[in-house]
Amino acid sequence: MGFLTSAALAVPVAQGSFPGTDPREPVRICAGETPECPSVPELPSRGPGADMVGRACALLAGVDADFAVETTPTGWRTAGAMRSSGPRVMRRAQAWLSQDLEAAEAGLRGAPAIKFALAGPWTVAAAVESASGHRLVADPGVRGDLGAAYAELIADLVRRLAPLADQVVVQLDEPALPAVLDARLPTPSGLQTYRAVPSAEVRATLINVVDAAHAFGATVVMHCCAIPAPLQLLLETGADAVSLDLTRQSASGAAGHPEDALGELLESAHTLVAGVVDWSPDRPANPCEPVPVSTHRLLDLLHRLGVPLDACADRLAVSTPCGLAGATPDGARAVMQSVAATSAVIRKELA
Repeated sequence: MGFLTSAALAVPVAQGSFPGTDPREPVRICAGETPECPSVPELPSRGPGADMVGRACALLAGVDADFAVETTPTGWRTAGAMRSSGPRVMRRAQAWLSQDLEAAEAGLRGAPAIKFALAGPWTVAAAVESASGHRLVADPGVRGDLGAAYAELIADLVRRLAPLADQVVVQLDEPALPAVLDARLPTPSGLQTYRAVPSAEVRATLINVVDAAHAFGATVVMHCCAIPAPLQLLLETGADAVSLDLTRQSASGAAGHPEDALGELLESAHTLVAGVVDWSPDRPANPCEPVPVSTHRLLDLLHRLGVPLDACADRLAVSTPCGLAGATPDGARAVMQSVAATSAVIRKELA
């Protein structure tokens, strides 16, 4: 299964998160700028439960109440001892999700593909504490339960999205994955770190989630904005596409992802969602780089890797490195216009 059911050359894609509180505006932006693969909006500025971890936990709570969470001064904690207040934030998160899906249904129905991004199981395990105050990643039993709940969550999610588009694309955001693998998550005291989770366990959990999505006909994107990302592991999950931050890729590869691994990705059957359109919330009047910079960033990388554009263009998507939650509303629109323009320039290179 490919990234899109019909081959598309260097398709523009939105990562998912947007500024503001009204989901109709990002739906309009996606419909206009990324019509081949628009995203169900994620609006973290609405508050806890609208962020990627809170949304994922709200979905998890729908299949296993043990994963209902409540906010704490440091983030998220499973409801456990405070179960009386826990469902409130989950109900709010579920209500926001319903609003987002309704906006997507009204504005994106009939798209070739529709993408839904959510925090992956290892990022949730790294971000959420148990009632004891330790992160879920510290408990092997909880990790197993979380992986099983995720597989069920994905199946439910794909069934909800299937009527909206010809193809459902599920994006698992795993920014915490390198820290989970490399024992870089601090304990509550901050004086130590949690043990690394074996890569075999990490891989097996992600394979199970990917398989659950594939069983219902969905396509899966593994997104990791960390540099370097564990690219080989991401490919071994069976995901259809890998989404990476390529804005810091140097000519030598020293400051970014290993370029031999990127070359193997581009020569494989997987799709690369290339995060090459850089932007900054500190530049609201002109939040993103000129389109030629983004275009050259990608074309120069392909040249260094010795991969002709025409050999991989149908397995290539153009995007930002991460979401746009920190942008202004006008800035978000401008960035997405740059994504679409970069994609258009690359397509012209093939003409």
